[in-house]
Order: sequence, then structure tokens, then C-alpha cells
Amino acid sequence: MLTELLALIVIVGMTAAALLVCFEKWGWLVAWEVQRPAWLMKRCDFCLGFWLAVLLITAAIIMLGLPWYWVSGALPAAAFCRFFS
Repeated sequence: MLTELLALIVIVGMTAAALLVCFEKWGWLVAWEVQRPAWLMKRCDFCLGFWLAVLLITAAIIMLGLPWYWVSGALPAAAFCRFFS
């Protein structure tokens, strides 16, 4: 069970990193910096990786019927994402 969780963390982290690279290439992150409301924080790649990991892990939990505590893997997945993006 731990190996499956670690595999999910690596896969989600790498997928989130690939999405962040795509968002950067498409100009979405720059557009966010320009168009964001003043009360929201500036761009934080770790935070973006974390929220992408939460969304991806939640989708995996729903589709695969995994236990809900696996969502805790979003934090190490965000670290993977930040390292590889």
C-alpha cells in the first residue's frame, strides 16, 4: 500500500510539473500576474503545484476508489513538482 501511495505521489508530482511548464509556455501564469485581483497573493510555484496536486489526487481518489487519506500525498507531490518545474 505504501508503494502505491509513493507511486501516486511521483506520478502526480510529475504531472503537475508538466502542467506548470505548459501553463508557463502558454502564457497563463504571466496573465495571472497581470490580471489577478490585488487582494490575492502573487505567483507561488509551490502553491500552484500543491493545488494542482490536490486536484489530481482528488480525481484519482474518485476515479480509482482510493481511501480519502491519500490526499495527504499532495504536499510531497508539490515538492516533486517544485523540484522538476
